[in-house]
Amino acid sequence: MDSDTSLDNLFADIASPDQAAKIVDQVIARLIAPFHETVSWGDRLLTLDKSVGFRDDPTFAAAFAKMSTSTGQTQYRAPDGIAWRLNTLVWAARNALRIEGDFVECGVFEGEMSWLVTQMVDLAAAGRTFFLFDTFDGFSSKYSSPETDVPHDPHLFQLHDEIYRDPRLYPQVCALFADNPNVRIVKGVVPDSLHDSAPAKIAYLHLDMNSPGPEIGALNVLYDRISPGGVIILDDYGWKLFRMQKAAADAWFAERGHTVLEMPTGQGLVVKR
Repeated sequence: MDSDTSLDNLFADIASPDQAAKIVDQVIARLIAPFHETVSWGDRLLTLDKSVGFRDDPTFAAAFAKMSTSTGQTQYRAPDGIAWRLNTLVWAARNALRIEGDFVECGVFEGEMSWLVTQMVDLAAAGRTFFLFDTFDGFSSKYSSPETDVPHDPHLFQLHDEIYRDPRLYPQVCALFADNPNVRIVKGVVPDSLHDSAPAKIAYLHLDMNSPGPEIGALNVLYDRISPGGVIILDDYGWKLFRMQKAAADAWFAERGHTVLEMPTGQGLVVKR
């Protein structure tokens, strides 16, 4: 039996995404990895022969090993998880320390993405505060709906809303940062909660709300507070499921003379001029 026939027989037996994922994981680990300098596999992103330098950073490696977030989890058993996304945030945070202003995240979920950032930059030494904004109570009907957010998959909206309404999230995030006086957690609807609680000057803005309405609302409130050179990261920008967010962000930034960089991590990146 030749190799093509063997592959045809293998593919014919695959009856579900989970079965396919198991085969993909094994192919990467057993057939691809041995023939490459490096392999990074996680968050639906496969890289071959890249430096993946952040994995050599002992502080990053130690912090990443402590994370248990469900962000980015898929049917694949990919060992690197959201490491590349986190690397983007760390790069943005380190550069933000050279810019005037505080740090802001809108859309906190379990808090572990922002927690890793606090492990990689010394907020206290830099005199910065990290503001974390979230409803901790799902989507607000004032700004979000299946029709405006994911008209191609209304079930996705309902699924995320149920996850984000978990009553354990808010106390979990509060406990995560209980010993960090440089982190401020604000519970409330974005963008409404931003008007009085967001800092006057911002060097780092991470938007991860899985909904175009509140993200554009947040930009409307916060953009003029971002210092020149400040970094904006749009977590959901490049994911096909969140195509409405990309369309809304592209239009909003184009009006201000910016083009969003789509990254293979699914993130979008803008550096304010």
